[in-house]
Amino acid sequence: MRRARPTNRYELLTCAWKGHVLVGTDVALVTADDALVVRQYEGVRWHRCLRCDDWVMRQIPAHPTRQRTESSEEIEIPIRGPLLRDRYVLRLIAFDRAIHVFVLTLLALVLFAFARDNHSLHRDYVNIMNDLSGGDPGSSQARGILGYLGRAFKYSPAHLINLALVVTAYAALEATEMVGLWFAKRWAEYLTFIATTALVPFEVYELTLKVSVFKTATLVINLAVVIYLLLAKRLFGLRGGHQAEHERRHALSGWGAIEKATVRPPV
Repeated sequence: MRRARPTNRYELLTCAWKGHVLVGTDVALVTADDALVVRQYEGVRWHRCLRCDDWVMRQIPAHPTRQRTESSEEIEIPIRGPLLRDRYVLRLIAFDRAIHVFVLTLLALVLFAFARDNHSLHRDYVNIMNDLSGGDPGSSQARGILGYLGRAFKYSPAHLINLALVVTAYAALEATEMVGLWFAKRWAEYLTFIATTALVPFEVYELTLKVSVFKTATLVINLAVVIYLLLAKRLFGLRGGHQAEHERRHALSGWGAIEKATVRPPV
């Protein structure tokens, strides 16, 4: 039989990376009132991870620093459940934006360099192409990166600077999306949705001109981002909007979620 994937796999992944979130590890006394987070059997204590619900065995501390376990008001519940999954997805999108920022920044620097030293770089480019073609420039047509470089020399320095400024502005936009999504800001979800949706028609048009793996993958990724933000994050009032999202967060976090996931010990 196929083994079902654990429902708390995001919690397990996070705990494997950051460690368990345990409470009551330094207390002198454990009572039945603490059974939700820590239990004691035959001189051994079991502490419940507040993130992944795993029970971890710990010895009774020889020198406790507290008399009793913290109250529920004192304990900060870590993000868990679908909210933790959303955090992973948003940060995956943020990582995608980080790649965009790196590529766009590099492109802007190249354009600025071409605009500043256009003549000398053009002369070096012609010499390289002559060497590659054996002295006959017409016998070899540049492709790939060399082809793109050759096209750049067809523009004036002023045109290259304007293009570099546009690329820089877009890199700044992507960087703003990246930071906002990393910290799960609501405004970043809207900004990412609008900016990504605006690019989809151009990507579809590019595919009508020439189909490539890169163009197809880019379109698929952007469509997935748009659909996820629109439906899962309930943008623009969809599926109840921000109010429904707020209620969902409240229902899936805090002590209510902890109690719902608690397995009661046998009597």
